[in-house]
Amino acid sequence: MKIILNKLKINYFTYFYFLLAFLCGYFKNTCWLFLIVLIHEFGHIITIKLFNYQIINVTLYPFGGITKINKPINSSINKELIIAISGILMQLISMCFIKNKLFYFYNLCIIFFNLLPVYPLDGKKILNLLLEKYLAFEKALKYTDIISIIFLIIFVIFNISTPNKNYLICIFLIFQIIIMFKNQKYIIDKFYLERYLYNFPYQKIENNEDINIHLMKKNTLHFFKYQNRYIHEKGVLKAFFKN
Repeated sequence: MKIILNKLKINYFTYFYFLLAFLCGYFKNTCWLFLIVLIHEFGHIITIKLFNYQIINVTLYPFGGITKINKPINSSINKELIIAISGILMQLISMCFIKNKLFYFYNLCIIFFNLLPVYPLDGKKILNLLLEKYLAFEKALKYTDIISIIFLIIFVIFNISTPNKNYLICIFLIFQIIIMFKNQKYIIDKFYLERYLYNFPYQKIENNEDINIHLMKKNTLHFFKYQNRYIHEKGVLKAFFKN
């Protein structure tokens, strides 16, 4: 538990938000929100530790949290799905024990918000993982990025047109998407490099008629056809990295 507490980081803006809430008479509401954030992230932490992944840090904001994990990109899709939904599941469980109307209302709001397919929310992770079950890694990433941008635009327009304008959340999401695109090439390169360097317990085997590494899927071992024989994906990746 002490190790996990050492990983917790409260963003500086969160302290400012608490001070502002106190001065404006919304301190109690903010405390309920922050408790829900803690419960949500604790759900992620439990499953991350269950699968023996390493937690880098957990950054807490007044309206959500981001848990960074040190794990291979080629990890089990099913394990990642469990981690992605565990925060929301923990929130649902907490609603059975904490009987408070404000807590109940905020909990539902955060659950629905978190299910939006917008980076870095859990909804985006869940959608991406579901697509990865059937599509190539790069294609699944591309589709979820497009959907994430579309839903972010809808969310921003909706907030501008309503009396309760959540500008801070909109700015936070826009900033996170910018970071996502900056890291995109690194993520894709890491996906291929991992497969070249390590042996993963793949669930399926797929034979491809064309030598095209962009067809590669998570949890699937690929063989590529070359001159009437099939080459292991490591051989193709070796040639790719040499070039």
